[in-house]
Amino acid sequence: MLRFEGEDYPTRLIAFDLPEISGKHLISVDSLDVALMTKDGCYVSEEARAVDEKIFVYVPDKMIDAEENTLIQYVKEMVA
Repeated sequence: MLRFEGEDYPTRLIAFDLPEISGKHLISVDSLDVALMTKDGCYVSEEARAVDEKIFVYVPDKMIDAEENTLIQYVKEMVA
C-alpha cells in the first residue's frame, strides 16, 4: 500500500524478466495516477511528483489483484 493525501492505494512489486523490461518494478492503480495529477496534467504537489517517480506503471484498479503473470503480460503489452 502507498498512502497519498490520506488515501491508501494498492501497489505490487513485480519481478520482470522480459527482453523489454527486467528487474523489480512497483506498479499501482489508475486511481492513484489520477490523484497525483491536476486536470491540466501537472502534479498536484512535489510529493505527488516523488510518488509518481516510484511507480513504473499504473494498471486499472480492478486488475491490481490479478495473478502476477497476468500483470506481467498487461505491462508488456503497454510498453510494446
